[in-house]
Amino acid sequence: MSRYESFRRPALQKTNMKKLLVSTGSQKIYSPMTIVVCGIAKMFVGELVETARFVMKERKESGPTRPCHSREAYRRLKLEGKVPKRSVTKALSVDGTQAHIW
Repeated sequence: MSRYESFRRPALQKTNMKKLLVSTGSQKIYSPMTIVVCGIAKMFVGELVETARFVMKERKESGPTRPCHSREAYRRLKLEGKVPKRSVTKALSVDGTQAHIW
């Protein structure tokens, strides 16, 4: 039960998530949208941490997770298709400025 309680307690700050969402697009961001994105991000972070702990078990290491475990976990999740792909790719135009391609 303590694992469930510790998962429910922490949350991403809605104000920071709203700022991030506003910076990625020019649409108006409503409160329910912010709550949904916070929930999805929290689930992704939970999956990342769980995979990082699995990496530690495979390597027979103990203690807190380190950045190398998180990077390996991210790599594995990306290979499994659990990391969303970018919807906008970046490319340089002829004059060297950054242009977006949809």
